[in-house]
Formats: sequence, structure tokens, C-alpha cells
Amino acid sequence: MSPDPLADAGDRAVPVQLGSRRSADLLDGAPPVVLPAGPVHRARQRARLAWFFGQLAVKEHVAPRLHVAPLVAELFVTENCNLKCVSCNCWRETTRDELSTEEWCDVIDQLGEAGILKVNFTGGEPLLRADTPLLMRRAVAAGVSDLHLNTNAILLDERRRDAVLDAGVRSFNISVDGATPELHDRLRGQQGAFETTVERIRGLASSSDDLDLRVRLNFTVMCDNLHQVPDIARLATELGVQLYLNLATDTTFLFRAPGVDELATVDPTELRRVMRSLEELARVDRRRLPRYSDLRYLRRHFTERIQQELPCAESQLKLMVHSRGEIGGCWGEDPHDNVRDLPIAEVLASRRYRDDHERFYRKDCVGCGSNYSLNLRWRPSTYWADLQWRRGRRTLEEG
Repeated sequence: MSPDPLADAGDRAVPVQLGSRRSADLLDGAPPVVLPAGPVHRARQRARLAWFFGQLAVKEHVAPRLHVAPLVAELFVTENCNLKCVSCNCWRETTRDELSTEEWCDVIDQLGEAGILKVNFTGGEPLLRADTPLLMRRAVAAGVSDLHLNTNAILLDERRRDAVLDAGVRSFNISVDGATPELHDRLRGQQGAFETTVERIRGLASSSDDLDLRVRLNFTVMCDNLHQVPDIARLATELGVQLYLNLATDTTFLFRAPGVDELATVDPTELRRVMRSLEELARVDRRRLPRYSDLRYLRRHFTERIQQELPCAESQLKLMVHSRGEIGGCWGEDPHDNVRDLPIAEVLASRRYRDDHERFYRKDCVGCGSNYSLNLRWRPSTYWADLQWRRGRRTLEEG
């Protein structure tokens, strides 16, 4: 096979039948991509991030109209899924007319030209597309060296895992919504899902040191699983992966499903109890658990969704391209433009996109809490609060 599978894939590299193993067939024998490394590369990456967050500070305090170009692309390569999660809308209907392999390759090339630093492959379940590893390789060829995969891991068997790792992915979010098989399988709509997903996480964790992988267990907090948050923290620690607490809400396009507003309504007393337990666990070993500032945000989220004093860095950092080509920058609002109609550079330069971008930053929106951790961590006040907590001068109860 050619060193560049995309060069010879031709008509085979289309979004073939969902769940097909043909992507791995296409990549058999293909060498792993070579990712840029070394201190100079890392320094450049850090410098770009520092410049980005410096611009956000200027935008917040000096020049509110300053446009900050995105550094991360969130690619919903398919919005179909192989699970039936109670909090999600993806599986409730089949999405058709999704971007072809050729169209996605063109999008990825445009993202490279736009200076995108990182690409997140997500869905739905991105591994349902047989060409996803090929698209990952295309991103590296386009100059994007930081690749991330969001997955439920059901399809991440050893063959696909090798294809994804060889394509350059070094960061994973894997969804687990219960600390026991009974609860996880019920919330995710498939018997045996918990056992399979945990097995896949163990497989990645075993390779994490050799390949410098970042593996994160993504737990969507809702009324049905709130009581298991301390148990999922213990599971993440036992697996040797980071825990991220995602927040159920009916405002994002993924979670606009019947009954999600009820799932996102939690008992305040139970929430306080769970947060106290998680705080105690984090004081013992905080390496893989949410920070104090994250827990403080989460405790407020269910009664104060927007938290207006915290600008939305997430909306500035990310550009989202959906499976049928829609393009936007917010989890809670539907996009206006489409890559099938306009080049990405024209969308980013348009007055409407920039006006929306400014509005999202100041949270003139429906509110969602998406990636609240990013919104917190670039702010000096967050580090000061976390430092005080580590020194025993703050607790969750004291705020």
C-alpha cells in the first residue's frame, strides 16, 4: 500500500456502511504517521495558546469587539450513533447526506490553511464512519499535529485502536455514564456496553505511558446517576485515567431530546452530599479528579446555568463543522452557514459569524456549561482559588 492511504483509496474511502471494518482494511500495512515533536515544536504550541488566551484577556478588559481566531476544530464526522443514550438526541433519527470523504478532506485542508492547532473527531460515534482514520491522517498531512477522539469505545477494538493510534491520535474522551454495568447499560441503551467500554479504556491506559496518551473518562451528570459520582471517581482513579464531569442540559444540539430537562433537574441536597464526597476524594488524590474550581462550577450549574461572570472561552477556541457541512461556534445555537456553500475562510471573515462570536463570548445565549473547565482554567483567579483550596483555606461549603 502507498505510504499515503488517501492517495490510493479512491472511491473506496467513502462513508461506507455504518460500523464497517473497511477503514482498517484500507490502512493495513500503512506506517504510523510521524508527529512533530521536540522542544521547539512544544514551545511553538505553547506560544500560540498563550497568544490566544492573551487576546481573550484583551477582549474581556480592553477591546470587546476584538475577533479571536479559533485554534480548535470540532468535527462531527457523523451524527449517527450505535448507542441509545437517554440524554442524547443523535440516535433518535438517522442523519443522511453527510459529507463524503472527499468533502471532509477538503474541509480538513481548509482548517490547516486557517491555522487550526487541534482537531477533535466526534459525533455521534465517529468510528461508525469507516474513513475516520483516513481523515485523521489527512489532518496530520494538513499540518494539524494534535488529534483527539470522542468515542463510546464500543467499536474501539484492537484493530481500530491501532488504526487510530497509527493515524496520530494521542487524546481520547471515552463516555461512561454509570459506575456499575446495570446503570451504565440502562442509560446508554445497550446491554454489555459497560464491560466493553471499560475493557477498551484499560487497553488504552496500558499504552498511555509508551505513547504519551491523554485518556479521559467523560461522565454526564444527571439525576439518575448523580449518586454514583464518587464511585465513578474511584473507577477513573483505578483505571488510571482523568475524570471529566459533563453536564446534562437540554440546550445543546446533542441533548435536545425528550425528557432531558427532567434528567438535568437534580436534588440540591443530594448534589451537596455528592460534591462533599468528591471533594474528600480529591483531597486524598487529586491527580485524576476535577479541581476545586470545577466542582464549584458544577455545584452552581443546575440552578445557575449561564454563570454570566465567566465569559465563554470555549466559543472562541472552537470552530464546529457538522456532518452535513453546517459550520458554527456554539454548542447551544444552530449554525447559519455550510461548507458546501462557502469556504471556511469566508465564513470566519463574515460579519454574521463575528457578531455571533462576540455574543457567545459574553454569554448572550441559552447557556449550556459545555467545557466549563476550559472557561475556568485560563483565568488567574481560578489558579488562586485552587491554590487556596489545596492549602486548606477554602472548601466547597464556604464557596
